[in-house]
Order: sequence, then C-alpha cells, then structure tokens
Amino acid sequence: MISASDFESSVGQTFTVDAGGTQLRLELHAVRALSSSARPGGGFSLQFKGPRNAALQQATYRFVGADFADDIFIVPVSADATAVFYEAVFN
Repeated sequence: MISASDFESSVGQTFTVDAGGTQLRLELHAVRALSSSARPGGGFSLQFKGPRNAALQQATYRFVGADFADDIFIVPVSADATAVFYEAVFN
C-alpha cells in the first residue's frame, strides 16, 4: 500500500498524466498527513499543480513519474492566474 513517505522526496517532481490521449505534466506541489485517518500507515493527501490552460476534470488518471506509475483519483481544488491545483486523498 502506498504511503506519504513514497511521495515526500518527490515534491517538486513532474508527473506525466494521460488525459484521454493528451499528455499533461503536473508537478507534485505538497504532501500532507491526515492526522485523523484510520488508514493503515496513515492517511495523506497529495497536491498537484498543473497548467491553467489545460484543466482536468475530477477523475482517475494514470500518473507516471521517475520512480512511480499508478492510477490516481484527483479533484481540482483551486486555481490562480497561472495554474490549477488538484488534490488526491488517500484515507
């Protein structure tokens, strides 16, 4: 089972996301522990930062990084003038 520690050293790393034939690059922006989680090993969330001009919908996408490849369910949570931020929660 994946844990927060699997991602902590990857903050700042870019992941390639397959969005229905289009490849987008999302940066792992933050890893946060969820203190109230009953999940074995502890719950956590990942925050990704992506381009503003190519926003993704809430869905499961294939994420591929230097040492990681897996399907992750993400939800868009905020945006600013240059980026869209997404969250994945493992609880």
